[in-house]
Amino acid sequence: MNLNLIESKIEPSIEFYDGFNLKQYQDLAKRWNEMLLLVHKELLNYINDNDLCFDSGEDVFPLRNKLTGNYYIDSVSYSKHVNPMGFQIMIKTRLTENLQNGKEDDYLGLDVTLFTLSINHHFEVWGIDSSSI
Repeated sequence: MNLNLIESKIEPSIEFYDGFNLKQYQDLAKRWNEMLLLVHKELLNYINDNDLCFDSGEDVFPLRNKLTGNYYIDSVSYSKHVNPMGFQIMIKTRLTENLQNGKEDDYLGLDVTLFTLSINHHFEVWGIDSSSI
């Protein structure tokens, strides 16, 4: 399955924690496309992993055939990290499903946590967490 990043009618919220300041945000925001590429890759890996996303079953979640292939960014949070010292960015995404009335609605939440040692250092993916919506 492929994925498409779509725009939501709601502007994603941006939150700062643990002494994260505006200058640090502005510097990291310049790398937003790089972050989005990593998030996209992690979402693709998740939904195409047969141990995490299923083709069929009554008592399993999530079901791949319910997904539209569209997702959007719900929120982004930035915080300083102490051990190791660096910056943690959590990007919350929402994957949509097709409803019987032909509309789309949220189905699966996937939160991707990124980490970088400094503003210019490469990003590491620290994890991906799922939730039903």
